[in-house]
Amino acid sequence: MVRMKRKPQRLILLIIFFAVLSLFLNSGMALAGGGGAQGGGQESAHESSAEGAHGGEQGKDRSADLRDLLYRFINFALLIIILFVAIKKSGLKDSLTGRIEEIKQRLEDLSKEKEEAETKYQDIEKRLRDFDGKKKEIVEQFQNEGQAEKERIIAEAHERAKQIVAQAELTIQQEMQSAKDRLRKEVMVLAADKAQETIAKEMTDEDQDRLVSEFIERVGKIH
Repeated sequence: MVRMKRKPQRLILLIIFFAVLSLFLNSGMALAGGGGAQGGGQESAHESSAEGAHGGEQGKDRSADLRDLLYRFINFALLIIILFVAIKKSGLKDSLTGRIEEIKQRLEDLSKEKEEAETKYQDIEKRLRDFDGKKKEIVEQFQNEGQAEKERIIAEAHERAKQIVAQAELTIQQEMQSAKDRLRKEVMVLAADKAQETIAKEMTDEDQDRLVSEFIERVGKIH
């Protein structure tokens, strides 16, 4: 089916090519003939009056050339009409129309794709702007949370330091009390030893006998 459509198109293109070629050839020949006639007229104008009869013959040749040129233009017009009818019947017009419609549809599709691309681009820009705003909010939130965490850690450190100082003071007081108790006991022991030593040195045998007698009497009174 495609080959059948291509054959008439190629045939029409060949016809158009030969028609244009024929037009150029005919125009060239007509201009050449006209130029020859004009050249002959100019030469005859410069010739002597004795050659006037020859000038009349050249004028007739020029009229014949004009008639020939007119016939050629008529033939060309007929050829154009035939080509127009052939193109119209061959379906080339429909093919060109279909091609034009296809190009229009393609342009519309490209326009839609361009609009969609612009819409997507604007959406991406909006998302980027929203992301920048959210990023700032997140950074501020982290900064606030970091400041709050810093303050909390500092407060806990101060409280812990107070507890450590209080515990140290209590420990020091306990150690001081324990040291005082130990010192008191040591003083009492030393005093007792010193008193015993002093008594042992100063007490005589009579004093010892008297103390024993008094002790026995007290025990006897108790019983």
